[in-house]
Amino acid sequence: MMLYELLRLAEETDQERRMELQSTRLGARRLRARQRAERRTEDALMELAWSRLC
Repeated sequence: MMLYELLRLAEETDQERRMELQSTRLGARRLRARQRAERRTEDALMELAWSRLC
């Protein structure tokens, strides 16, 4: 009985680690996507500004 509980606890810990890692990956993806969107916005604003100057 004790061995079964230890195995279950180890499995739960592994699952928690996997979920944390997945969450971190998703967070990093969202951050990169936000940064890309910000760069595109900045580029578009600069292009608009240059086109008005010329």
